[in-house]
Amino acid sequence: MASSSTLKISELDFNSIKQNLKTYMRSQTEFADYDFDGSSISVLLDILAYNTHYNAFYLNMLANEMFLDSALLRSSVVSRAKALGYTPRSVTGTSAVVDLQIFPTGEPATITVDKNTDFTSVVNNISYTFNTTESTTVAKNSNNQFFANGITLKQGVALTHTYTANTLNPDQKFILPNSNTDTSTLTVKLKNSVDESNTYVYNKISDVTTVNSTSNVYYLNEGTDGKYEVSFGDGVLGRKIASGNIVILDALVCEGTVTNGASEFSLAGTVGGYSNVTVATVTTGFGGADRESIDSVKFNAPKNYETQNRAVTVNDYKRIVTSEYSDAQSITTWGGEDNDPPVYGKVFIAVKPKSGLILTAAAKDAVRTVLASRKIVTVTPEVIAPDYIYLNINSSIKYDSLVSQNSAAVIADNVKSAIVNYGATELNNFDLRFRYSKLTTAIDNVDPSILGNLTTITLTKKIEIEAGVATNYGIKFSNEIYHPNDTYVGSIVSTTFTYDDGLGTIQSDCSLDDENSVLRVVKTVSGSKVVVANNIGTVSYSSGLVNLVSFAPPAISGNTLNITITSASNDITPVREQILVINTEDVTTSAIADNTDATGSVTTSSSIGY
Repeated sequence: MASSSTLKISELDFNSIKQNLKTYMRSQTEFADYDFDGSSISVLLDILAYNTHYNAFYLNMLANEMFLDSALLRSSVVSRAKALGYTPRSVTGTSAVVDLQIFPTGEPATITVDKNTDFTSVVNNISYTFNTTESTTVAKNSNNQFFANGITLKQGVALTHTYTANTLNPDQKFILPNSNTDTSTLTVKLKNSVDESNTYVYNKISDVTTVNSTSNVYYLNEGTDGKYEVSFGDGVLGRKIASGNIVILDALVCEGTVTNGASEFSLAGTVGGYSNVTVATVTTGFGGADRESIDSVKFNAPKNYETQNRAVTVNDYKRIVTSEYSDAQSITTWGGEDNDPPVYGKVFIAVKPKSGLILTAAAKDAVRTVLASRKIVTVTPEVIAPDYIYLNINSSIKYDSLVSQNSAAVIADNVKSAIVNYGATELNNFDLRFRYSKLTTAIDNVDPSILGNLTTITLTKKIEIEAGVATNYGIKFSNEIYHPNDTYVGSIVSTTFTYDDGLGTIQSDCSLDDENSVLRVVKTVSGSKVVVANNIGTVSYSSGLVNLVSFAPPAISGNTLNITITSASNDITPVREQILVINTEDVTTSAIADNTDATGSVTTSSSIGY
């Protein structure tokens, strides 16, 4: 039997493998005149090619699963991350803060709000269970009332799992059997035996260098089935458990993101034995998150390995918060030396939450807790809310009605949607610039009939004002304010408020204006601008800084003042904690038919605005 001098083995797809088999068979003298395409042996070649292709695919997938970058299965990604000392984040329950007023029967000296006291909240017509996260004891105040303020609730159902340790069983595992377990609520306790009443609390290991043979610590890892497993020390790195020890695992099983925004809570049982309790919501539900995704694990595991679970550089702070604070949509960090003004000995962490725009006090505390055991002693982390700059977009579109299949109304509406979508995809996070050319290009691409657009941009900051209290406000736009000369009037405009004119009269419908870098309060009377108060602050056009000095309007709608400027550049650059936002209500569009032919004649013209 003759043999081929060259075997082709590099092809992996089905057809190429089959063709190689045919070529090899034809090279044999026994099959020199055989028709492989038309014979039944073609079926056998199909089977051989399929088997070869199947094995090649399997081996390729197997090789991919051995590396973090190329792995596709969650179990493989988790296993590779485990080698880097990284545990994927579990599902996280929504948190909320409430104040309780308790009306007891009798005259108790104190009332205790026990840990895991049940509350309920209805979200989208579904009732969910919330629990208190810790025990709190309150005494009556001077008015003989019982108030428990700042009580933190966590969404979830409290479950306890008990195991009897058997060190002779090498396959025994201490599993949290529900895949929706919130591991941040996990408490691990041990009893020496079933008959002993004393329990010993074990803490999750955070720094292996501080652990010895008698340390009561546990290790937590995600298993191949997606459930979390608790393990204990080996007698060197942590206390080793013995047969007969009772392992008690307590944790909440939660629903993740679906309960974010929960705003009304009611007591499901009793507080200290009393059911007459009023519940006032301080902070609506926030922080609920689903299990960490495969892509997130791939990204965060190497970063966590680089930091070695320590916060030293500003990037370390960002990576740790990104990894462990589940409600963060976007995070930016900077050192105090880069702050304006500089504050040495601090690192600043700005967090934009997934649930809404406002970073609550409770959320700030949660971020500080994440960093508490990782930060350098001499550095203080300062958690701050994002500083939003709102972009006002006015776009006038010209289109050829002879080409377009849409009306002016539809084109204007579609352009508005495109602008809002641009803001959602290109902005809305830290360190993202607004590029004017990208927006105008996106507008032109909305409809084939669009001939061009004239789009203008202004910037607005929304400032919380305490009415009647003289306060200094520094409003940073961080972009140069348009001013053709130093005496230009009208670079600053604002929403209205009332103001004392200094002569004992409270003037209504006042607003801010500027002249020659000086802020003033003005109002319009009979079509003319009248100055109510002069020199109430300054404007630095070059740096984009607006300063209000001892500003105390007696009344202002919603306690919010909107200040709007026109930037000297159409490209807007935020700095540090600033985020650019485009809201639907801040976008105005109009469409105008422009059917001018080559001779300059206009056939029709119409417009509509939104």
